Amino acid sequence: MNRSEKIWWVKLTVSIAVAGLTLVAQIYFELSGMSSFMLGVVAYLGLSDLLSRAMSVDRYSGLKVGVGAYFFTWLTAWILQYTYARIYGLAP
Repeated sequence: MNRSEKIWWVKLTVSIAVAGLTLVAQIYFELSGMSSFMLGVVAYLGLSDLLSRAMSVDRYSGLKVGVGAYFFTWLTAWILQYTYARIYGLAP
């Protein structure tokens, strides 16, 4: 597996954890939807920078690899988790 594939898989995996983090921030810290969304974007930017340095990849390339997989997975997981929380009374 080459470096780009490793970055892609790490971003995909971390996106699910970030969805949980944005859900917790939205419910328990009463962040708005837009603030929670920006938390996920900042997490992506930080993750891309860390992975680029760790894998010795150009920062621009590290930013582009897995952008679609991250955001699609993160938004889908976040929406499903929030819907589940609303159905079972965990979210306001």
